[in-house]
Amino acid sequence: MHHYTYRPDYSFAGEPAACAADLKAGDQIPVLGGGIVLTALEAVHDTASGSTLLRLGPVSGPDAVQLPSAAVVNLRRPQPEAEQDDDAEVTVTVALTVTEEVTYEFEAELELPARAVADPETLRDYLAENEEVWLDHLNPLTHCISVDERSLDNATLALAA
Repeated sequence: MHHYTYRPDYSFAGEPAACAADLKAGDQIPVLGGGIVLTALEAVHDTASGSTLLRLGPVSGPDAVQLPSAAVVNLRRPQPEAEQDDDAEVTVTVALTVTEEVTYEFEAELELPARAVADPETLRDYLAENEEVWLDHLNPLTHCISVDERSLDNATLALAA
């Protein structure tokens, strides 16, 4: 369990701090020892009264926090996003699922019932229903004639092991 020493000026040790008068929308304010970080959605400085009115998120509601402008609060300024080079290349591992429709043409010497070879349609129907008769003769490495259709079904980044 962490123990934090809170200062009477709304800040705690171990985090950068700034005066409330220096806050602006987008600044991040760690509270409760850094356990929660609130974002300044709006910061209105009233020099006449010497106070700063803050509307903080992600807490929603109409209420705002009013602090003396000289009050010190912890502050994390968001880092500007680096310009991204869309043409830059990165190395990633991608899991791909690809479906192909291919055509195989090959000859095989098969033992078939005489009734199965009566005509071309009967032969085709018999072989379609009895794949085990010819499947062992199919060698995808040497018999692939053409890829008729290819589709990429899925692509996701794979987590590196």
